[in-house]
Amino acid sequence: GPTILFFQENAGNIAHRLECVRLMMQRLQCNVFMLSYRGYGESEGYPSQSGITKDAQAALDHLLQRKDIDTSRIVIFGRSLGGAVGAVLAKNNPDKVSALILENTFTSILDMAGIMLPFLRWFIGGSSAKGPKLLNCVVRSPWSTLDVVAEVKQPILFLSGLQDELVPPSHMRMLYDKAVEHNRNCRFVDFLNGMHMDTWISGGDRYWRTIELFLDQYSPEVQSSDASCTSEIADDDKAA
Repeated sequence: GPTILFFQENAGNIAHRLECVRLMMQRLQCNVFMLSYRGYGESEGYPSQSGITKDAQAALDHLLQRKDIDTSRIVIFGRSLGGAVGAVLAKNNPDKVSALILENTFTSILDMAGIMLPFLRWFIGGSSAKGPKLLNCVVRSPWSTLDVVAEVKQPILFLSGLQDELVPPSHMRMLYDKAVEHNRNCRFVDFLNGMHMDTWISGGDRYWRTIELFLDQYSPEVQSSDASCTSEIADDDKAA
């Protein structure tokens, strides 16, 4: 099956995603590779945009060297912060990643700062924000997903929980609108009761079926020439 390179949210560590990953493997019949960003969990170092981007690239490079997976079927899945990480990785590796899945991801950390701190909204924000943005320079990890997603060439699936209490659902719609201007292979699916961290639960069967159909279309199983040869030989034997 395909291999999903899973990038987690900001809060907690990869252990908190194990139940989701268990279902993902069961429902999608896929491999899942997870990593703990630098400064998260037991990983050493300090988290930063440049550092986490390097971590993500190292994870992809590791997968590409493995002999026990189909390296032509690597799909990135990112939720929240993980979506920002995954979008950068997909953009930087157009020939190594077959598709990208974003769930409840923000347009940028700069835009989120304006939401979390409304009194600063006029002075900080991403490319879509108005105002002088005088404080943008103090944000060392801007994660400008809105700009990045416009450069992603692979198919993208957007999964949006409409009850997201942290990242406004409008961010996901803005990401989709930006991406689809340059990329025809984009799909947007929303989930009425989905909150920031539980869309995969509240979405039920429809959530998993949506991903399954996307993978079937954009990361399909390809019958090897060896398998075809074996089949033909077997048929010839039967005929004889």
